[in-house]
Amino acid sequence: MRRVADPIARVRGPDPESGNSPARPPPPRTSGQQGCDKPVRFMSSGGRVDHQGMSRDASVTDFFSSWEVYRAVIDNDCMEHSLIYPLIGEILRERTEPFTVLDLGCGDAAGTGPAMIGTAAARYVGVDSAAPALEFAARTLDGSGLDIDLRVQDMLDMVRTSDEQFDVIIASFALHHFHAAQKQAFLDVARERLAPGGEVLLVDVVRRDGETRDEYLTRYSQMVRTWPMDSDVQDRIIAHVTSFDFPEEVSTVDRWAPELGYEAIGFYRGGSDTQAGWRLALN
Repeated sequence: MRRVADPIARVRGPDPESGNSPARPPPPRTSGQQGCDKPVRFMSSGGRVDHQGMSRDASVTDFFSSWEVYRAVIDNDCMEHSLIYPLIGEILRERTEPFTVLDLGCGDAAGTGPAMIGTAAARYVGVDSAAPALEFAARTLDGSGLDIDLRVQDMLDMVRTSDEQFDVIIASFALHHFHAAQKQAFLDVARERLAPGGEVLLVDVVRRDGETRDEYLTRYSQMVRTWPMDSDVQDRIIAHVTSFDFPEEVSTVDRWAPELGYEAIGFYRGGSDTQAGWRLALN
């Protein structure tokens, strides 16, 4: 698969201090491509999914409680998905031959699904540890015309144990729950999952250079308090971020990339300095 050498110019998101924020993102669109004559396949290595894809996990109630918070963040565009995923779509449209996509931590595919519309994507493998999320992903991708394969699996286990290769690997807001050594290990083995000419599209939350995690958490919590949602939802977001988020400094990926066999090209830097995106191509 060919890779266009010219990088997409880096785009900065809105500055929260200016009050200029993007419009609320549109709902997932799947009607741009006609006819889905290929069945959605479900596989499971953790949670159990029946033949209709209906989750039987004991943690479904907890999932939907967390999902409510997740959707509040997405629906209010708090993490700038409406700016990031159109850029991912532009990157995908550079590929003119049929290509395969591995979406790690895919959730409901509400970002990736629309980004693939109008591209040459032929096969999509979505991996998430939450079986109910894949139910939403199946609905998002219904009618896309893609060969769709949805798997209930830990994303690190998938890249470590699979012998498949993909043209594009997407890891969007998925790695920040891991510590630095785990992130490096993921990027190291993800290289083996790339087909010749392939690339990793990495999007995640970041710290400013020189900013400690505690300083980041204070700044992020202050930002969450400005988000247009009830205070109890803000409390749950802050509790989650404080317990589970371990972002790296924004320059870390650029430093790691050559050590791990990649060329890194930044394609997004959020206006709040809390998220960024890179294209990681084999060098």
